[in-house]
Amino acid sequence: MAEQGSERQPTAEQPIGAFVAALGSNAPAPGGGAACALAGALAAALAGMVAQFTVGRPKYQAVEERARQLLTQAQAVCVELLAQMDADERAFQAVADAYKLPKSSDAEREQREAAIQAALHGAMQPPLRVMELSCAALEVAHEIAGVGNSTVASDAGCAALLGEAAVRAAALNVLTNVTLLHDTATATVARTRVGELERRAATLQTATLAIVRRRMGIEETTI
Repeated sequence: MAEQGSERQPTAEQPIGAFVAALGSNAPAPGGGAACALAGALAAALAGMVAQFTVGRPKYQAVEERARQLLTQAQAVCVELLAQMDADERAFQAVADAYKLPKSSDAEREQREAAIQAALHGAMQPPLRVMELSCAALEVAHEIAGVGNSTVASDAGCAALLGEAAVRAAALNVLTNVTLLHDTATATVARTRVGELERRAATLQTATLAIVRRRMGIEETTI
């Protein structure tokens, strides 16, 4: 947390080495949530890169308009995923602050528990959004893998793998909060949504890699 009166530099604007060092330190944040968001952003960036290498190439003139649209989508998804890195840290801090509330009396304990439940509900939102956005990155990777510049098809494959990893890892961060919720209806809805997104990500990853292998001319068993 930034000191009062100072502005904290957004995580996405920090040097990558500094972020990795902080991630590997004993500080409570950044943690897995920020790492998931970054993985998703990398997936979106790679999908956008494939689109970049498609736009303006005579060989791919027939798909240029669509490649431009996919590039715009990838860039927007990447920006939002980077923003989720800080959203996750803020949500984590809210949970930590709620657990620090006094609990000397029944009234304080009741207020503390209500604050914890509200914070847990809030804390599952950033990783859930990361899952949704990473699926969007996977959608772009899947389409651009098929129509984009074949010389960078492997990068579309990398995007698919990173995108699915972001979804699956973010799912754990959603569920770690869901398991502590007293609101069983909300918990059930969240679990259902997590399952839907995980299945969608797996389907997109598999389909994208099949396209990438075909365009690279490699056998199914070599990856």
